[in-house]
Amino acid sequence: MGNETLNMPPAKILDQRCFFLFLALLALLVALPFLSETTHGPVILFLINVTILLTAVAATGRSRSMVVIAVILVLPAIVFRFLALESGQPGYLVLTWGFNAVFYVFILARLLHYVLRRDFMTSDKLYGAVAAYILVAIFWAQLHGVTQYFYPGAYAFGGTPKALDMAELIYFSFVALTTAGFGDVTPALVQSRFLTILEMIAGVMFVAILIARLTGVYPVVDKPIADKQS
Repeated sequence: MGNETLNMPPAKILDQRCFFLFLALLALLVALPFLSETTHGPVILFLINVTILLTAVAATGRSRSMVVIAVILVLPAIVFRFLALESGQPGYLVLTWGFNAVFYVFILARLLHYVLRRDFMTSDKLYGAVAAYILVAIFWAQLHGVTQYFYPGAYAFGGTPKALDMAELIYFSFVALTTAGFGDVTPALVQSRFLTILEMIAGVMFVAILIARLTGVYPVVDKPIADKQS
């Protein structure tokens, strides 16, 4: 799939925009645990995050008005992320997470509208569905990050209250979204606990609705008359 996409003409590449969003999200998940503590890691992760935001705009901006709205929503997230990278102040980082969450709501709404639309099923739609699931987890990770900023001690790591970094927030978000429940990172306050409950509900509903909708896309083929008579 990857080589075929790279060899496509520009017009065909535009039909595979969800594939590039999926690749950008996958790059973040692979790079985050290895680069977050390195010297140049934050800069590389910043570039990956910007790539995710831009590919998300490209994947969902299938009209000029949608592109304009997406760009307006994404600009504050990029600006505050850059300020957080330069200054190291947690306030800028929280603003980044907050604006990211707002942007992801818009992107997820547009992406799911495209993926669940009742027409031909394509490989790009399947990549869009996987990308949407990853975006849901990252969206909730942003909300958990904002929550711990306003409610210190909202989460505990190994039983000890801790301000989680983004790698730990995304890990916890995927654990909650999939209801895996490993127990190493736990919500410690009522605010974070109920936010986790909402994420668990969202995870179950996402999978159930997605499977039901995708299976409904394929038409039911009637059996031949001979088979019915037998």
